Amino acid sequence: MKLLHLISGGDAGGAKTHVLSLLRELNAADEALLLTLGDGPLAREALAAGLPCRVLRGGFAAAAGQVVRIARDFHPALLHCHGARANVTGALLKRQLAIPVISTVHSDYRLDYLGRPLARAGFGRLNAAALGRMDALVCVSDAMARRMSARGFRRVYPIYNGADFDLPRSAAAFPAGEGTVTAAAAARFDPVKDLSTLLRGFAAAAGREPRLRLLLAGDGAEAEKLRSLARELGCGQRVLFPGWVEDMEGFWASADIAVISSLSETFPYTLTMAARYGLPVIATPVGGIPALVEEGVTGALFPVGDADALAEALIALAADAPLRARLGAETARRGRERFSLAAMGQRQREIYRSILADAGR
Repeated sequence: MKLLHLISGGDAGGAKTHVLSLLRELNAADEALLLTLGDGPLAREALAAGLPCRVLRGGFAAAAGQVVRIARDFHPALLHCHGARANVTGALLKRQLAIPVISTVHSDYRLDYLGRPLARAGFGRLNAAALGRMDALVCVSDAMARRMSARGFRRVYPIYNGADFDLPRSAAAFPAGEGTVTAAAAARFDPVKDLSTLLRGFAAAAGREPRLRLLLAGDGAEAEKLRSLARELGCGQRVLFPGWVEDMEGFWASADIAVISSLSETFPYTLTMAARYGLPVIATPVGGIPALVEEGVTGALFPVGDADALAEALIALAADAPLRARLGAETARRGRERFSLAAMGQRQREIYRSILADAGR
């Protein structure tokens, strides 16, 4: 099966990881070609990994023309879009390409532009309209699939991010002193991730538990706001902001606890990395997170925006190494059992076959 994937190329975080992991898995048995709308870290990583990838140059019209020409030469069974720019491009080319066009929903499009009303009114609306033209949507969790179905979208398929649990673990990239307990989070610095609550919860916990430190990887619109908040809360010296981290394996090898404070999620890669490294997870119960995080079994769940509840969970885990080990071991067991890279690839192929059968192909 020949498959054409389209993404902006400037993506970071979970969407980038999902696409690269999925392309590696698909190309083991099929032929999947990645197109990026301009150069960026995703294209560079794909090419470095030996994945078939072409960078589309020029403005929107030039890139769209290149998609059409490549599709005519490549003869894909379908076009698989990721992200707003790719969705709009794919929707506009749908009739011309004459093949099914689908999109993976990596986040709730209604929350992608929080705090940016002009972007939400403009490109946010274009993306919503483009999603409505898709032949099918692939949603990264059952919870997101149910949400999209409730909004009237047809042909919605759930999938979960996967990880290769057979890879050797890396050494810690951010080692700490003896007795330090490291909580870690990796996210876009965007309002939907609610990292302000994470910092407030950490500050409250750190005031009572001197062993705690926080690794907060990522970047984005709220970067300066979050650094300022850490200083205002008096915990700035115990919070490390390394920016976007290339060695995410080494990042998670440095952690004792994984934390997610988001207002909305699909199934974030923090969960699969926590499973790979046997970490307990403290998280909000949004999206697909409860598929792995169970209170008192693999970690702790706290209400959205509740910094005090987050602080209590951090203190409890920081003070009890055997508890961290027990919960982390169960996180690892469930992750390996339910969220392998092979399972993600197999599920995606099943979705493709269903979509193509519906289209009579």
